Amino acid sequence: FNHANIIKFAARGAGRKGMPPYSAPLSDPNATPNEAVLVSVDTALRLVSLAMLDGTESYEKDIIAFANTLVKEGGADFAQDTVNSLAYLRDRVGVPRDMRLPAARQLRAHINWAIGKILDA
Repeated sequence: FNHANIIKFAARGAGRKGMPPYSAPLSDPNATPNEAVLVSVDTALRLVSLAMLDGTESYEKDIIAFANTLVKEGGADFAQDTVNSLAYLRDRVGVPRDMRLPAARQLRAHINWAIGKILDA
């Protein structure tokens, strides 16, 4: 239900800080997303979701192929923007506001799995 909103929220990690600035580093409701990374963030989070359901070994080839394509087609800066977006989401998952602790740990771990594969590409 929240698919598009979550992708846009994550893309703030590669976007611009909002105005007026906020002093809390993890809270900037005026930040603007980087529209260029929406598709790559979407793809990465879909792979993360599938890996959470079926295990990372089931999607190892897919995430590596995605990461290699991301770097090859988009370049290192674009890949880093995707990583920044995934990290932005990972760092802002709130417990218990968004989900319970075990679920948040699993989500963060799987996002880190995707980030690692992109950085290794």
